[in-house]
Amino acid sequence: MKSKFMILLLLTGSFSVFAQLGYLEQIPVETFSKMREVERFQLKVAGKFYLKGEYKIAASEYEKFLTLYERSLAAPYAQLMWSHCLVKQRKVYTAIKDGFQSVIDYWPDSHEAMLSGYLIGRSYQSAGELQNAEKAYIRTISNHPKHHTSVLSKWELAEIYRIRKNPVNRVKIWEDLVYKTNRTKENSYQTTHASIYLGQHHFYAGDFNEAFKAFETTYKGRSLVNRLYQYASSPISSLTGNQEKAATGTKLADELIAYILEQVSQDLTKDVNIAATRDYYYTIAAIHGNARRDKEGLKAYSTLGKLIGIDDSIRGKQASWHRNRKRYAEARRIYSQYKDRETGLAATADMWFEEKKWNESVNIYNQLIGMDKEKEGQWQQAIVRVWRKAGEWDKAIDTYRLLLTVEAGKFGDWYWGIADCYERTGRLKEAIQSYRQSDRYPSVYFAMASCHRRLKQYKEALVLYHQARADKGSAPEATKLIAETYEQSGAQENAIKWFQQTCKLYPKTSQASRAHAHLQSKYKISVTLGGANEKE
Repeated sequence: MKSKFMILLLLTGSFSVFAQLGYLEQIPVETFSKMREVERFQLKVAGKFYLKGEYKIAASEYEKFLTLYERSLAAPYAQLMWSHCLVKQRKVYTAIKDGFQSVIDYWPDSHEAMLSGYLIGRSYQSAGELQNAEKAYIRTISNHPKHHTSVLSKWELAEIYRIRKNPVNRVKIWEDLVYKTNRTKENSYQTTHASIYLGQHHFYAGDFNEAFKAFETTYKGRSLVNRLYQYASSPISSLTGNQEKAATGTKLADELIAYILEQVSQDLTKDVNIAATRDYYYTIAAIHGNARRDKEGLKAYSTLGKLIGIDDSIRGKQASWHRNRKRYAEARRIYSQYKDRETGLAATADMWFEEKKWNESVNIYNQLIGMDKEKEGQWQQAIVRVWRKAGEWDKAIDTYRLLLTVEAGKFGDWYWGIADCYERTGRLKEAIQSYRQSDRYPSVYFAMASCHRRLKQYKEALVLYHQARADKGSAPEATKLIAETYEQSGAQENAIKWFQQTCKLYPKTSQASRAHAHLQSKYKISVTLGGANEKE
């Protein structure tokens, strides 16, 4: 149906307003084609106001259409859109009684009547009247079983049953959408997600076969395997983690693995089959992990290595498996076997970092520098990360100074890092000097000003904040900080003045909101954002 709408709109170019409306708000192509030009114009006017969010005016324009052209073929559409306008204005009950229901009563065979039945349900649902919403949806399904609104109604019914904690009826809805509904582009979202929800429901119940049936309606091939794993992993983990349900979870894991093994090709001479086999065994290992089966997971990697040959990718999976279980020594042993020595060493260094063994991590990075001086910048940055994490600020500074010679083009970043280290250790004068050499403007103004304030050098801080105000994006924050600096220095009148300036010049910013609240709480001054001020 949407394609027909689009064809018509292309033919009638001037009426592109209708193309911007959603499915539930579009006029049927048959109706539009038979309308007079004056009717089309009036609907176009109303539609423009609707799209602008001016629903009161739009409602008036749709009402005008109904007055002028009450016998038009578009009358039910105008009535429907009038009802939409009322809903947007939160006049839900009027929209139901005088709007959607009128469409059904006066034009029972129209496209709009089919929509209205569903929209009555939506309106009741938005008002929290779930019982009335349920009745409206059931009525729509009964009256228009082949229309898209039937699918939409079923979808909303499932949500109602979720809220009411009625899983039996919810599952029935999913089964209907999955197995009994003819799938179209229009309903693909509802039918696809219903198959997912139904499948996952069966996974949590430990029923692999029923879950498989649901997913199979939507996915095929490797995509099916991926989706089965994606949505079975949490149920397997949850079930095996529950002593009473552990056997069910184990059985579910075994059934999923058995299915995946059936997909493994016997012909491993082709690259595509090798790639698929690798993915399948990685998934099998992950399933064992979800099922809390350590040895079996490792065995999956070993089996894969025997099938396609051990390589660094498989070694990486094995090492990560041990690493995630804090078996660091075993992980390091595997990393040492990497054919790509650089990657293996980098992973080892990162793991030492993870273990908070700072010196060991740095030693490995220094090995990497010795292997390839062209990558020194990369590894020195990694060393900086180590020393910063360790709180070894002087060592971090020394490394930043090395980076100034290794990667001089990023001097602004390295001076910023040096300054930050100085600031963290209370060496504020040194921090200011280093910030001054950074090219991170206007951030350096704020950073230096902060240091000056800590040193009680308020005049210097104020100069820097005023410099920052030259940057449009920084001006609101800088203005508020000027006020805070005056306040910190004891200059109360100037502080009040600049808090007021923040509110006046930048009324729509968070800084203005905070300045406004501060003036009220500390000084009992009420300020009109963007305007004048007065004392209470």
